[in-house]
Amino acid sequence: MEKYSVFTNKDTFQTVLENDALEIIESYQFYFFDSLKATYTIAKIVDDNAKIKLYEKYDGKEYVNNIHVKFFETFPTIEEAREELNEIVKASGNSEDSQHSKLVKSENASV
Repeated sequence: MEKYSVFTNKDTFQTVLENDALEIIESYQFYFFDSLKATYTIAKIVDDNAKIKLYEKYDGKEYVNNIHVKFFETFPTIEEAREELNEIVKASGNSEDSQHSKLVKSENASV
């Protein structure tokens, strides 16, 4: 059974996507007031035993965590992963009538 997940990269929080356990499908940039706030990447999980490396900067300190892929929310189809991404964006203040936020698909899926 295929599994897909949505990964986030922000200024203070980075998910390392260069991982043999992931097959990058597509990436999107989320802008608020023309400022890039986050990059979201949908990836296929190709190794259920893999770990995903996360970097976080908080209060001047850097943290590195290796999280087993089983702890990430997964979806059986790309379409369901896209639906989840749309819910994440809506929760971030984006709506169809908002003039201040937008989600833009990247031409380069390896972002």
